[in-house]
Amino acid sequence: MSADAPKLAGGQLSTVDCVAQSLAVGPVFSGGVLGIVVLSLAGGVGPFVILATTVGVLGIGWTLSEFAKRYSGSGTVYEFVAHSLGKRAAVFTAGVYHLAAITLAGPGIAIIGGLWAKAFFDSHMNLDLPWWVWALVVAGLMYVANVLGVKVSVKTQLVLIVLSIIPFLILAVKVISDGGPGGNSLDSFNPGNVADGGSVFKGLLFAILMFIGFELAAALGEETKDPRRSIPVAVIATILIVGGFYVLTQYTLAIGEPAAQGDFSALADIYLNRFFAVWIDLAILLDILAVGIGFQVAAARGLFTLSRDGLLPPQLSKLNSKSLPANASLVILIVTVVTTLIALAKYGTDLVDPAGPAAFFNTKVFNAFLIASRIGGFLISVVYVLLCIGALKTFATRRPIDLIAALLGLATVVLAIFSQFWSETAPVGSELWGRHLALILLVVAGIWAAASNKRAVDNVGQHTVVHA
Repeated sequence: MSADAPKLAGGQLSTVDCVAQSLAVGPVFSGGVLGIVVLSLAGGVGPFVILATTVGVLGIGWTLSEFAKRYSGSGTVYEFVAHSLGKRAAVFTAGVYHLAAITLAGPGIAIIGGLWAKAFFDSHMNLDLPWWVWALVVAGLMYVANVLGVKVSVKTQLVLIVLSIIPFLILAVKVISDGGPGGNSLDSFNPGNVADGGSVFKGLLFAILMFIGFELAAALGEETKDPRRSIPVAVIATILIVGGFYVLTQYTLAIGEPAAQGDFSALADIYLNRFFAVWIDLAILLDILAVGIGFQVAAARGLFTLSRDGLLPPQLSKLNSKSLPANASLVILIVTVVTTLIALAKYGTDLVDPAGPAAFFNTKVFNAFLIASRIGGFLISVVYVLLCIGALKTFATRRPIDLIAALLGLATVVLAIFSQFWSETAPVGSELWGRHLALILLVVAGIWAAASNKRAVDNVGQHTVVHA
C-alpha cells in the first residue's frame, strides 16, 4: 500500500467485534420475517431446508475463511477474487457484490423497517405515521451509526442482537416443551412431507438470503487487530450460530399453533403473554436496524476500496476525522432515500389495519421489499459462485476438506440460481421484477468491468495485505 493512500483506522477491532459484524446478517429479522416466507415456500419442511442450506453455506464460509487466512483488506470478496480469478473478474465481482449490498442495505432494509415500524408503533403506541416516514428514520439511524465510528456501529449491532434474540429463545423453549397441538415431531425435517404448492427448491434462495452477510466481517480486515485469526473465526462462528437459531425458530413455527399462521408475535400471545408478543415485535424492529448497519458498513467500505483503487470517483475514498468513509455512507443514504420515494410513488401509503406488524405481509408495499430481496439474493449467489470457483482454481484442490467445502458451497448456490428459472420454482407476479432487475444489474456490472480503465484495473487488490 502506498504511503499516501487513504487508510481506514487499523488495529482497533477484536474477534468479538468481527463476530458482531457478521451477526449483522440479522438472525432475528431473518428468522422472524424471512423464516415465515421460507416455511411457506417450502411447504412446511422449512427446518429441513434450513438444515440443508446451513451445510451448503458452511462450505462457502469455510472457503471464504481460507481466503481470509491468506489476504485481508476492506474489499471483502473483491480482493479474494482478484488474487484467484484475476483483476478484471474482481472488478465484475465488486460491481455485483456492492450493487447487492447497497440494494439490501438501502431500499431493502429501509422499506421493511418502515413497514414494521409503522405497524409496531401504530399497534402498540397509537403513533400513526406513514411507512415511508419510518423508512427514512431507519435510513437516517443507519447512516448516523456508520459515521460515528466502526466501534460504535459494531457495538450497537451486538447490543441489538442480544436484546432481540432473548424473547425468541424463551418462546422456542416454551413451544417445544409443550409440544404444540400435535406434539414434537420430525416430520418437518423430512423432505417427503412437502405440502401441495410447496417445494424444497422454492425456499432455497430465501434460505440463502437468511445467511447472506456472514462474510461481512471480512470487510473489517483492515481495521482488525489480528485479521488472519479473527475473520475466519467470525465467519464460521456466525454460520453455526445463525444456522442453529434458524433451525430452532423454523421448528417452533412448524409445530406451533396453526392459528398463529406463522406469526411469532401471535404465537407468543398463545404460549406466553402479551408482554412477550410486544417484545418479539420490538426485537424484530431492532434487528432490522442492526442488519442495515451491518450491510452499510460493508457497502461503504467496498465503495471506499473501489475508489481508492481508481475504479470509482476519488471523492468516495475521502475519510472523515474518524478515518471512516463518510462520503461512501452518504451515497448509500441518498440511494436509500430515492428508492424509498420510488416505492412510495409506486405503492402509495395505504398499509393495513394496524392489527400487528406481521399484518403487512399481504400489502402491496411489501412487494418492494420482496423485489429488493430477490435482487440481493440473486446477485450475492453469483458472487459466491465466483468465490468458490476462485478457490478451486488456486488452493482448494490441495486439501480434501477445502475441495469438499468449495464444491458443496458451489452446488448450493448454483441450485439457488437455477431455482429462479425453473418453471416449478421461479418467482411470479411482482417478484419477477427482482429477477429481471438482478439480470440487468449483472449486465451493468459486466459492462463496467469490461470498460474500466486498464490502469485502474491493474491497481485492483494492491492494498490487500498478503499473509505468508
